Amino acid sequence: MSWHQLKAWPKMTDSTVLCVKPEEKTPQCTPNLLPCDISSTGPAPVSAYFHPSEAASDGGRTAHFRGRQLRGRHLPLPAGYEGLVLQDTVAASIADGEERRWVERGTFSELGYWKHDDPTAATDPMAKAMDFCRLAGVLHGHHAPPPQV
Repeated sequence: MSWHQLKAWPKMTDSTVLCVKPEEKTPQCTPNLLPCDISSTGPAPVSAYFHPSEAASDGGRTAHFRGRQLRGRHLPLPAGYEGLVLQDTVAASIADGEERRWVERGTFSELGYWKHDDPTAATDPMAKAMDFCRLAGVLHGHHAPPPQV
């Protein structure tokens, strides 16, 4: 059974259930990872205020958020990975033993990665994490043996 066939994963703790796939198809999206903490958890008119543009000089992107310039780039997920946008269906904290359900609201194959400085630096933690996923796939992947000559 592949993970695509699962409707709900087994309980991870006494009070958590993860629902991965809804019955209807969810939209493809590109989430943006910003270098800030936003305490609000409700809906927000992001497209009215956040307008990324392509930077001509280095192929990156630029945007402004709360008056500060951000530099960004598209960061594709490693081959074989799919990102999920999940929504917690329980708004308040839950009691012991009560189930919490996470419902898929979208999928993505890349994300917008934003920083105050250069997001393309090889020493950047996110770039290292993506490189590690690719390396782990090579090291632990199942490859066919080379053909006998």
